[in-house]
Amino acid sequence: MIHGQLAIGPPGSEKTAYCHAMSEFLRGLRRKVAIINLDPANDVLPYEASVDISHLITVKNVTQHIKLGPNGGHMKLYPPPKTT
Repeated sequence: MIHGQLAIGPPGSEKTAYCHAMSEFLRGLRRKVAIINLDPANDVLPYEASVDISHLITVKNVTQHIKLGPNGGHMKLYPPPKTT
C-alpha cells in the first residue's frame, strides 16, 4: 500500500522542517520515502529530494529573465487564482 502526505502553508510555516523530520521518522520505521519539492523558491533543503522543481526553474531565473524583483518573480511563478 502506498501512502502520501502534502505539506502546504505560507512561507516560514516550517514545511521543510516537517518534511525532513517526517522522512527521518519513516526511514526509522524502515519505510521507503520519496520527497518531492515543488517550491522553486526553496533552494536550501536539509534533505535530498527525489524530485526537485528548482532543478527546472527558480525564482532567480524568472526575476532575471523577465526583469522583475523577487516579489514579481513569485507572482509570475504563483499567479493568484482567477475569480469568477
